[in-house]
Amino acid sequence: MDSLRASIINELRKLFLKKKTTVFLSIMAIMSFLTAFFMSTIQSRLVFVAVSSISYPLLLLTIFTNVFLPLFVFMTTSDLFSGEIADKTLKLVLTMPISRFKIYISKIIAISVYVVLNFFIIFLISMLSARVLNINVTSISNEVFGYLVDIIPALILVIFAAFITQFFKSGSTALISCIFIFIAVKALSLFNTIVSNNIFTTYLNWYSLWLSSGINLLRELNLLLLVLSYGIIFFTAGYYLFDKKEV
Repeated sequence: MDSLRASIINELRKLFLKKKTTVFLSIMAIMSFLTAFFMSTIQSRLVFVAVSSISYPLLLLTIFTNVFLPLFVFMTTSDLFSGEIADKTLKLVLTMPISRFKIYISKIIAISVYVVLNFFIIFLISMLSARVLNINVTSISNEVFGYLVDIIPALILVIFAAFITQFFKSGSTALISCIFIFIAVKALSLFNTIVSNNIFTTYLNWYSLWLSSGINLLRELNLLLLVLSYGIIFFTAGYYLFDKKEV
């Protein structure tokens, strides 16, 4: 357990020492405020009723999970896995007295912490911006619930990205491949109902199902098991490839 904790701390340190990590967090904070400012301007000058009826924190959550979250996850995962192979630093990590399983899971946990931190920053800035600029917020409990629910599929996306990057030894190649695969899956789900209902990427905005159609515990339990099953499959396959990888 001590070795796992030390490995997680080491991965977190490596992650947050990268300038791009802090830059991305800053960008999300600035974007959260500027978007609120833009919406406030529309409301005050154009009296655009459709905008004023939308809960700003949830609107921002939708934009983040569908656009920025996949990009951040793919970039970070590519850096910590394929990027370290290209830099020859993973070979040094593997010489440490710690199992590959602990190394693999510590990297996933580090990326997951980064994702959760993004969610927290966006929630905090969006709520503060909405209060200061007098933008609509439906209910604090709804906002908190929406953000907490959407963290689950976001973490599955992290595990999915970790699996995909195991096929590449270049960070840039892994990043581009993750993006294209994600776009392909999203595009396929638009034209195929069966794929759309059964692929985990459909539920990156899981909160919308809960808040729009009411809480159906049986349905949500089935979806939770579906999403978790993807996580188990991707984690198992990803670790197998990582364990067999020669660096």
